Formats: sequence, C-alpha cells, structure tokens
Amino acid sequence: MSDVSLESDPEDAAPTLEAVMAAVAPDTEVLHIAGDTPTNDQWVALGQHFTNVRFLIVCTGWNECWVDDDFPLNWPLELLVISDASSERVSTPAIMEGRVKHLVLFYAHGLRFEGPSTEELMKDAEMLHFVPREKKATYDTDPEAKTGNEEPTEEAENGDESDGIKVYSVPYEWNKWVTARYQDQELCFSAETPDGAPPSAMEKLDIVGNDALRMVIYMALAKAHIVFGLQSLNLDSPSSNDLFDVPPSIILALLPALLNLKSLRLTLGSCVYSTLLDAAVENDVPFLHAALPANLETLQFRGPVSAAPHLGAFVSAFAKPDFLPDLKRISLVLDLPDEASNSPKEATLPQLRAAHEACKKVLDAAAARGVEVEAFVDPWVEYHSGLRHGIDNRWEVLDEIASAGQ
Repeated sequence: MSDVSLESDPEDAAPTLEAVMAAVAPDTEVLHIAGDTPTNDQWVALGQHFTNVRFLIVCTGWNECWVDDDFPLNWPLELLVISDASSERVSTPAIMEGRVKHLVLFYAHGLRFEGPSTEELMKDAEMLHFVPREKKATYDTDPEAKTGNEEPTEEAENGDESDGIKVYSVPYEWNKWVTARYQDQELCFSAETPDGAPPSAMEKLDIVGNDALRMVIYMALAKAHIVFGLQSLNLDSPSSNDLFDVPPSIILALLPALLNLKSLRLTLGSCVYSTLLDAAVENDVPFLHAALPANLETLQFRGPVSAAPHLGAFVSAFAKPDFLPDLKRISLVLDLPDEASNSPKEATLPQLRAAHEACKKVLDAAAARGVEVEAFVDPWVEYHSGLRHGIDNRWEVLDEIASAGQ
C-alpha cells in the first residue's frame, strides 16, 4: 500500500505531494491518503500521476473536511474508504453515480448527498450563539495612578457585542433545508434509475459509526436507485444521536424494500434500538425480524442485551417457510450494554446470560431449517482497534458452555 500524507501544519516536515508522487509508481493499485483531504488541484495532480488505483483510503484528518469536485474519475476504483469526514456535501460521480463498487463511510458524520454545498448552505446562516470576547478591565482613572479601589467601567464589564465569537451550525442549517425540502411530501423511494442517469455499479455499502442510519436515509432520498441496487449493506449505529432529526420509522420502511440485498450486517446500540422499537409501536409498523429484506442470504445482527425479551417473534418466524426463504447464514449477538440500565458501560453477566439464551433459541430455530449459524465478525475491528471493539469475551465463553452442554 502506498501512503500519501497531506499535512496542514506548515511546521510539519512531511514531504510535498510532488515528492511523494515521484517516489510512488504511477500504476500502484492501493493508495492511502492521510493528513488532510486533497484540494481539488491536488486531486487533479493525483489523477494525472496515478492511473490504476483500485483501492483508496482517505483519512480526512483533524479538519474532517471532504473536497471532491475534481476527484479522479479515471481510476478503476473497487473500494473507497472515507474516514472521519463531517458535515460535507458529496458531489463526485464516483459516489453520486455509484461508480465505485464498494463504498465505506468510516466514522463519517452528517454527509449530505443532495442540496447546496456547505459554502452555499451557510451564506445566510442563523447565528445560534454569541460568546463575547473577554477584555482587560479599563478604569476611569489613570492606570498608573489607580489605588486598587476603582471599579471597571460598564464597557469593560459587558464587552463589545460586535467583538466576539459567533457560533453557527452546518447540521442546523442542513436540517432546515431538508425539512423545507420534504415536509410537504409523502416520502417514497423509487428503485428505478432516473432518466439520463447511468446504472449504478455500487454493490456494497458500509456506514460504520456515528449517524449511520441517518446517512443511509439521506442517501436513499437523494439517490434511491443506488441504495436499492446494493447487494451488501453494513450499518453500524452505536450513537444515541443517530436519527435525532429524522423520523425513525423511515428506516423501518426502507430496509424491507431493499429486495436486491443479499447480505445485511446490522449493529445497533441500545439507544438506537430503543428509538426504533418505540417508532415501530407508535406507527404500528414491523420491527426487526419483520423489517428485514425478504431475499437475504446472509444476516448478521449485533445489538444490546435489552433486545433479548423481543426475540420471541423472531423464533416463531422461522417456523414459517416464507420467512427469509433464501437465508443461508445467520449470526446473532446481543452483547452491547443497555445504556438505560444500572450498568450502562458494560453488560452484566446476568444480562449476557439472558441475552445468550434468547439468541440461542433463534439460532436453533434457524438451524432447524438448515440455516448455517456463524460467529459474528466485525471486519473493521482490526482497521481501527481504538474505535472498534470486538465481541465481549464473556459471550464467547457462554458459546463454549452452550456447545459443551449439547
């Protein structure tokens, strides 16, 4: 893998882009860009120098920006990983036309797939907060002659309201835009490719961390044919802030409509799980097992221990031949903590035992129908062990105990 570092710190001794490119073969297939996202001019230079990039990882650095107006389109990309990008408008045809086969958004946040650019979005932005700049106290008397008993002037106490930090929010402005765009419409998704648009070649989509469900909803609203054409989908939503400004019932309507999907890996933290459960009850729509795409061949689900009491319907569903008739492989783990319990950071052993027993009933019902039971594997744990954590070791011990008792 060839590494390209684009550091924004002028004191950093990192080599220039030109020097890095000169040291890397033009026909390299794997490229890792770290530091800052390339500018449009740098994207042009990279596209001219490298001709055969098939696997690209872009770590956006502390700035978390994403610039892609001149993203190279001559590369035969099979995998594009965008890490940490936040609150930016995606525009490159590599994504917006589904040219890349496998797209990964790794701990990105608030990416947008339609609407104005960030610059345009913020032109008339509303100031949300003002922080006055602290000033040194001034006195009515000569500072050199002050005795220590003088009071600061009113201006010194209050500060100048024109001099301070004005706080604006890109997510706040985006929420206003998207609300105005869709509030008077009945949301519906069409799998049809829009007139004049090329067919999507994207087969796999991973959205890992932060507002994963929110981003896939926004992608489906903007480019439904790309999402509906997916064969593999990995959604990992650990954040309590996911879906905070999006009706959660949308994801429950979207998932079962993805009829081309063959593989689904779904990870839900306890807050997100609870939000979806409440939405299903409130809107009288199917939840979890009944909201799964019907043509799945591989299903992997990881959730909180609090989901254990709700798996009974999952067990009953496997007795019906029309429930996931093509399913060949299943993984099911409920080891994540219940953040609303007395143990919000780590599941207790009794919680894990109850969750393990509930999962075993589902897996036994699936196995009785000929479905292969597999261990849940998070492919991104090794990529970033600081952010990703594997299955609770105690769950594996419970697996061993259950196997020994058979």
